Amino acid sequence: MLILDRFIRISFLCGSAPLREAFVTIIMLLALAASSQAQNWDRFRGPDGAGQGEGSSIPVEFSPANFLWRRPLPGIGHSSPVVWGSQVFVTAGDRESAEQVVAAFDVQSGKPMWERRLAGQPYPIHAQSSFASNTPAVDANRVYHLWRTGNTAWIIALTHTGEEVWRREMSVASDENGFGVSPIVMEGVVIVAVENETGESSITGLDAARGEVRWKIPRPLGKAPYCTPCALELPGGKKVFVAASTAAGLSAYDPSNGKLVWQAIEKELPQRIVGSPIAAGGLVITSCGILGNGLVTIAVRADGVNYPLKEAYRIKENVPYVPTPVVAGNLLFLWNDRGTVSCHDLATGEQHWRQRVGGNFNCSPLHIGGRIYCISMEGEVVVLAADQSYRLLGRSSIGEPTSATPAVAHGRLFVRTESSLMCIGEAAGAN
Repeated sequence: MLILDRFIRISFLCGSAPLREAFVTIIMLLALAASSQAQNWDRFRGPDGAGQGEGSSIPVEFSPANFLWRRPLPGIGHSSPVVWGSQVFVTAGDRESAEQVVAAFDVQSGKPMWERRLAGQPYPIHAQSSFASNTPAVDANRVYHLWRTGNTAWIIALTHTGEEVWRREMSVASDENGFGVSPIVMEGVVIVAVENETGESSITGLDAARGEVRWKIPRPLGKAPYCTPCALELPGGKKVFVAASTAAGLSAYDPSNGKLVWQAIEKELPQRIVGSPIAAGGLVITSCGILGNGLVTIAVRADGVNYPLKEAYRIKENVPYVPTPVVAGNLLFLWNDRGTVSCHDLATGEQHWRQRVGGNFNCSPLHIGGRIYCISMEGEVVVLAADQSYRLLGRSSIGEPTSATPAVAHGRLFVRTESSLMCIGEAAGAN
């Protein structure tokens, strides 16, 4: 708001009255758009899958007063919450029947707004997973939930008040470890990746308003990935989405028509991909691993200028398997599953520091207000300075175990544990 005030003051120092009025209107609209974006966390790891949140008021250590509200969930799960406007949306699953619940809560008070229950059928899952591991996506009109019942994947679109708009059967999901991929929305297209080790693998683009198939991309069979595509902005502003798998490496597609834009490192990711790819600084970064251990993190130069794409660097020590990396400015942070964090130069991969913080992690780190936040499976929030020198800023317990990555909106942190949803932020009346 300080910057906005300065722009308005400048507008009154020069130009005619109509020009000043037009200038102020433009600035107000830009400020409104920026404010609106800050209130929405529309998919796994937020806008573009980048893990970048606004919330300088979120504390580095939590007192009881910082837990603004906490609500029980109608089932258990490992999916992340998403936020649009005044509502936070989250899913849960019944431990026995695999019934799905999509639930909405008021952002400010945590008041339950509505629930939508969807029939399920049990299927094999990993011991650390659940029947609600898929993070929904949300846009200005609808919430999109992807889930598995038996061996079939389904996706449903709901209004922000819980009414069904459409649903569609996707394909057979065959992996014995469960189902953990999440949909995204780009250019009015809901993008769903169902990739398998046997049978059929594909990425499908559905019309967000009607659920009709706009395009479908066959994908090669391989170790089923559990990652969610990220968005990559090309020179000129066009955005593509990037999917990762052992069988295809990194693949960038046009969301409007499903056409392949580029392909890279097809043979360089031999093990399962769980953490999602990220795009930053003209690079796409992805990891793979096995049995809870990261094997390699690879950065590919994807600046839209040099083709074919080439590997920029790879990191092999203490890399993550489940947690997705995060970037802060020109720094890349890798948060290992067993609690070792390393900071690297984003452009070169050169390591600045590596430090063991302890704990076990399935949550992905987030960059919020110049800090890196990550929550251990034991429920401890670890906060580090987003700096090339290691600094531990705080540790706090949320009192419950979690494997989900939080959402950030309205200057608050929305944390889902296995059985509850909580909101953490600046205590009322605090300066």
